[in-house]
Amino acid sequence: AGRARLEELGFTVDVCLLDYGRTAEAVYRAALSRKDYDIVMIGAGVRLDPVLTPLFEALVDITHELAPSAKLCFNVSPSTTVEAVQRWWPERKPLV
Repeated sequence: AGRARLEELGFTVDVCLLDYGRTAEAVYRAALSRKDYDIVMIGAGVRLDPVLTPLFEALVDITHELAPSAKLCFNVSPSTTVEAVQRWWPERKPLV
C-alpha cells in the first residue's frame, strides 16, 4: 500500500529486498549502483533488530558511498513509509 501511494504521489519506487545474510551487502550495493536516488529508506526490519546492527551500519556506509546526495529516511513499520519519505520530499512533486 505504501509503494502504491508513493507512486500515486509521483515517486518512482525501487524495492531492494535483502536476505540479511552474506549476500545482503552485495545485493544492496548492486541496487544502488544502477541509478541515482534522491531518497533511500532502510526499513525497520533491519534497523530495529539489534542482531542486524552491523548490517544496518554497512547499509548506511554503502549509501554514503554510492548515493552521497541521497536523503536517508526511516520508517517504523510499512504503514509509516509514505510519511517517512514525505519528511524529506514535503512538496510532494513528481521526481524527475
